[in-house]
Amino acid sequence: MKLEFRKEDWEEFLGNIDFTDNEKKIIPLLRRGWYQMDIAAELDISVSTVKRRITSITNKTVSYIMRTRKMNHN
Repeated sequence: MKLEFRKEDWEEFLGNIDFTDNEKKIIPLLRRGWYQMDIAAELDISVSTVKRRITSITNKTVSYIMRTRKMNHN
């Protein structure tokens, strides 16, 4: 699933999910289409750490979407 955000919605989205500071460093790089290896090199962390943080970002995002949909359907 690819999420598209209008510029004005992006900050609100980020504010509604409890991303860690480390996750917040990865998100803009992912949005630019960077590869995991390049993110790891840029942030001076291992690729496995990048993968773990991306998994966490994904899980938090999906949870947020599911909560939002559930609230909108009630």
